[in-house]
Amino acid sequence: MIRVMADYVALRKGRNALSTAIHAVLNIALAVVSTALTVISGNWIFGVLLVLLSKWRVVAVRPRYWWINLKANLVDLTVGISLALLVYMAGVTELNSWHIILTVIYAIWLVIIKPRSEAVMTEIQSLFAIFFGTFAVALTTSQLDPVVCAIVCFIIGYGASRHVLMQGDDHDFTLTTFICGLILAEMSWIFYHWSIVYRLGENMTLAIPQLPIATSILFFLFARGYESALKHDGKIRADDILIPSIFLVSIMFIMIFFFSVASFNI
Repeated sequence: MIRVMADYVALRKGRNALSTAIHAVLNIALAVVSTALTVISGNWIFGVLLVLLSKWRVVAVRPRYWWINLKANLVDLTVGISLALLVYMAGVTELNSWHIILTVIYAIWLVIIKPRSEAVMTEIQSLFAIFFGTFAVALTTSQLDPVVCAIVCFIIGYGASRHVLMQGDDHDFTLTTFICGLILAEMSWIFYHWSIVYRLGENMTLAIPQLPIATSILFFLFARGYESALKHDGKIRADDILIPSIFLVSIMFIMIFFFSVASFNI
């Protein structure tokens, strides 16, 4: 209901500063209420359900457009559902620091990041979906079958890559999005059996798995390569991705060998 009101305000003609402010407040309220429902109820269903209800416009058209709208909203859905699940996995016995952090991130997503349409912002939006989507998947590996995890990661990779590729002139990118989805699915399969986590402190209830970090780095390199291909008539220049590749591989090397606690699922 909160998001419905927000969308209504956004659709009003001649939107002024007041309506913009109201739209922002309602979106912030969505983030806060989603967290509150999850913590108070002790169940992830209510937070996720509120996120799904906020996407009412996806089905507010003829059924033949539902699939198109769903694909267009995959990134937003991924971020919203993932953050709601992470709030639940952070513990629901009492309000903690993770709940506040995740709520602030969701509010920033809704108010600042999601509405932007510049090329750099679409990459950031996709990175948000990759990171938080695989974050939620990695924390549920003990409860889900690895095949389910792989399927979910395939959808995340498909939606994120499609979100970036849609900004280019070439709209025949089905194979590319399929490959990106397969890569994320394969990475989820590997990290299901070999997971590395990073703990930010003894009082933090969530540990950050390596899967979202690794997939985000890989997707960043993909975005850099795609940007290079756009600039050079479909050819990726080594100069455009060499320095980012070296830098990011170095980060992964340091994290794996110096800041890791590995666990295994046999």
